[in-house]
Amino acid sequence: MIRGQILSALSAGIAAGDENAARIAIQTCPWVLRSFARRGLDRALFDAALATRHAGGAAEPEDPRHVLRVAALAVAGAGAGVDPADRGEVIAAYARMFRALRRKSTVRITAAITTLVVASGFAIAMVMRRPHLAEAPRGTVAAARYERATVPPTANAFKAGGQPLADPAIAELLAGDFTQLVVETDADHASGVAGSRRDAHSAELRAPAPIAAHGPELARAWLAMITMLDRWVHEPADREQLDALAAEAVASVRAVSQEFASAGLGYYLEASALASGSFGAAARSTHLLVHSYRVEEVVFVKAGDQPRRVLGLRRLDHLNVEHSELGLDSTEFGDPVLLLDQLDKHVVTRTLPVLAPRASYPLGDAPWAALPEAKQLAAAAGEVMRGELMRCLGADAEAAAATAMLLADRAEIVAGWRTELKRRNLVLIDTDELFLPDGMLRQLKGVVSPSQYTRVAAIEAELARLGAARVAAHLQDVVANSVRRHEAQHGIDRVSQLGYPAELAAYLGPFEDLDGKSRRDAQRALAELSAYVSQIANDPVTPRLEYWHVANFAFDARAWGTPESYVGVLVTAGIARRLQIAAGGPLIHDGEVDRAQLSALAAAIVAKDETALRDAARAIWQDLFGHPLTPIVDLPPRASQRPPP
Repeated sequence: MIRGQILSALSAGIAAGDENAARIAIQTCPWVLRSFARRGLDRALFDAALATRHAGGAAEPEDPRHVLRVAALAVAGAGAGVDPADRGEVIAAYARMFRALRRKSTVRITAAITTLVVASGFAIAMVMRRPHLAEAPRGTVAAARYERATVPPTANAFKAGGQPLADPAIAELLAGDFTQLVVETDADHASGVAGSRRDAHSAELRAPAPIAAHGPELARAWLAMITMLDRWVHEPADREQLDALAAEAVASVRAVSQEFASAGLGYYLEASALASGSFGAAARSTHLLVHSYRVEEVVFVKAGDQPRRVLGLRRLDHLNVEHSELGLDSTEFGDPVLLLDQLDKHVVTRTLPVLAPRASYPLGDAPWAALPEAKQLAAAAGEVMRGELMRCLGADAEAAAATAMLLADRAEIVAGWRTELKRRNLVLIDTDELFLPDGMLRQLKGVVSPSQYTRVAAIEAELARLGAARVAAHLQDVVANSVRRHEAQHGIDRVSQLGYPAELAAYLGPFEDLDGKSRRDAQRALAELSAYVSQIANDPVTPRLEYWHVANFAFDARAWGTPESYVGVLVTAGIARRLQIAAGGPLIHDGEVDRAQLSALAAAIVAKDETALRDAARAIWQDLFGHPLTPIVDLPPRASQRPPP
């Protein structure tokens, strides 16, 4: 799918003899794929540029086309055995690839960018690709990998917890052909023209064998969902009709998820209608996205005397939109969920760095964070977070501190590389994972400073020796447990119908508009106020970590005016009041958060112990909503649930 877009963009660049033409061409990629396609193109061009330099290619006028052809061969998986230094060999291989792809009708590479979508994964085989940590000493590569202890999948996971059943054929269908149909549906809806390619593809997917193999109920729900996608393209719709059809889409997609769960299958679909611009007469700027997930785990928490199910999801598709949150609870999902991909990134980029000795917790926007008072508060926040997390890590605490220091060293060096390579018109790929991306170090050998290269290679080896992946998995569990309780509170609130506190109304105005409909900002602020206060009150090990997470929305000027920023202010003011910490006046005035006052309250709050913080949060929840907070606790793992790391 994405591969076809990248190849088409590279073809446009080759025709023009200009790398920038490829970058311009990729912008015409369907909106739902654009960000992944752009990153894939950057990766391909970066790898090809390094491959040709390693191969000793001379600087000639043909250089741009040569690098672009090498990139195209790598993306198409046709570069094996091709010497990137031999221009004639590269040209011949590219011509063979062009003919082969046309014969297969998988993609059509033309002199101008096309808008084809083909089924493929997002794993792109690059020229000169090698396993990561290949530069590390013998014996360290295996240590870089950490596999959690697991129990056998069970069809009973959705009822008792654990790992649901997997069906590789369904996973392939969802990630491949079904996602392709979603992309085609979006493209045809946007153009207002129903394409024969999409119609044929839809007909093929009305009763696919992997779905039919699991019984008539799943097959019926699947067919209703495909029929709904057909209607999204074929039925003209104004705004009101489109909203109704979007609601129907959510319901039909959720029905498929429910049938997956009934069959014990660990797959989940989420539908959402997003507007990318103003609505026209036919509302063609609205995109219907259906995300596909693998359910990796089902975990229950106890809310009061009731067990509540929370799902752990990983993305299967590569559509252009992703959630920024660590967890979600909504009618689209049905069950509260944890988004495990976002959780992994959060632990590496936000949680692990705090574990380095004397590390600060990043607070606020850059201009404010540079002030002495902000630095002092960030250092105090880092200290208390570190204490909580180190206690959770136990025997892994020492390795975690060493891992955090190594990641900080590596980040500083890689940031310098990124700046330097940008001057050479090379875009360094993302490095926000625990280990550097596959093959990156080997490709950079001879391109970056030898001493820095050696240092980063040594860091990778030391991270492997320390068991950094195990440490990260342990932290993921700590963070996941807290987020799971947050999302469970959302589930409770959907049933119990919270009242709207006067404190929120003072900032956001009435809950309903003049037509009697709930205002979205007020609705979101209400939900997040309840969930964040509950999360702090119910967290047995890291309540101060959760306090700083929500308070940071109020310290960051970029977040001001969002529901979360008001929640951060109200949580800080409420906890301070309950702890008898005096405020000097309103925390919001003249259109801004008074960060000097907020800092004073937060500094006093951080000095209190965890029990006092939890008690204060429990008290302000009752102050806000007029009845006691429901206790939410982790249930002991059942035999079917995933063992801890």
